[in-house]
Amino acid sequence: MAPSGGGTPELTTHVGKHLPDQREDTLFRICSRTMTDASGLHHLAYYTDRVLDFALDQLDAPEVALPPAGEEPRAGLRRLGRQLCGAFEQLDDRLRSAYTGALIRTVIRTDDAEIVCDPVVRTQYVVGVGYTGDRDGYIDEANDVDRSLARLITELRAEVGLSSQNLGGFETEAAEVPAREPVVAHVTNRGSLPASVEQACTGALNPVDLHFVAYCVDDEVIFLADVFDHAALSMYFAGSITPGYRRAFYRKLSEQLCEIRTQLNRVTALLLRGRLKRVVLDVEQGAVYYYRVTRRAHLVGVTLHQPKVYHADLRMAQLATECEHHPTV
Repeated sequence: MAPSGGGTPELTTHVGKHLPDQREDTLFRICSRTMTDASGLHHLAYYTDRVLDFALDQLDAPEVALPPAGEEPRAGLRRLGRQLCGAFEQLDDRLRSAYTGALIRTVIRTDDAEIVCDPVVRTQYVVGVGYTGDRDGYIDEANDVDRSLARLITELRAEVGLSSQNLGGFETEAAEVPAREPVVAHVTNRGSLPASVEQACTGALNPVDLHFVAYCVDDEVIFLADVFDHAALSMYFAGSITPGYRRAFYRKLSEQLCEIRTQLNRVTALLLRGRLKRVVLDVEQGAVYYYRVTRRAHLVGVTLHQPKVYHADLRMAQLATECEHHPTV
C-alpha cells in the first residue's frame, strides 16, 4: 500500500502488477479523480474475474468509524468486494428470467454504510463503500456514492466505446414526471393487513414509475398489488412474457429475497454494521427494490421503466416509512 500524496486517497495495488501499463494508467486516472471528488466515498476497488486490480481508500478520514473486525479493514473490504462480485453474478442469473435484461447495478444499505457494485462490462466490476454514520432514513441524499459510481461507470464504458446505461435513472431524474392519476391495481391478498397499509401500497402504484408492490411477513407474501395490466405498460409485454408471467415471477422473487438478504448479510456482516435495510437491483429495464419494514416484515417493489428507477426508489422509501408507522408484526 502506497500513499498517493498531496492529500489524495491512499492507493492499494494488487500484488503482481498484472495490469498492462496503459490500462493501469487509464483506470487509475479516472478512478482516482472519482475518489477525490465524490462526497462520502471511502473505499473504491476494481475487480476483473473477481481478482482485485487495485483499490483506493480514505479510511483514515475522521468521519469514518470502522466497526471492529477480525481482520485488517482494508483487507476485509477487498475480500468483501470480491465476494460481492460473485453474489452479483448469481443475482444476475436469477433476474434474467424476468426478461428485463442484465443486472447493471446493486446498492446495499445498512444502518451506517452503503455499498455499491456496478459492472463496467461483464466480469469487470467497481465496488464502492461509504460509511454514512447513524443517519436515519432509507436513502441518504447527502451521500454521493451511488451517483458518483454511476458517473464513473459511464466514463469507463465510454473508454471502450459503450454508451451509458442510465444507471439508477440518475440521468433522467430531473425530467418532468407526468401527473399521477388514480389507477385500478391487480390485488392479491393472502393475509390481513391494516386497511391503511393496503391503501398505502396500492396508492403508491402507478404506470409512471412504481409498477409492483409486495408486502411480506416472515418471508411470505401476504399482500401483492401491481399495475402490469395498465394500457400504458403494454409495450413492456410481448408473447409469453405477459403481465401474469411477471406477476408470478416477482411474487416468487419477493419470497426468495430472504435467501438474497441472508447471502448479502453474510458478505457484509463484519464490515458494514447494523441491519440490512435497503437493496436495489437495477437491471437494464427497471429495478427491483427490497425495503426492510420491521424485523419480520419487508416490502418489495418493481419498476420496468429505467428512466424512473430513482423516482420509484424514492416512492418505495416513502412507502416503507409509512408502513413503519403502521407495523403489522
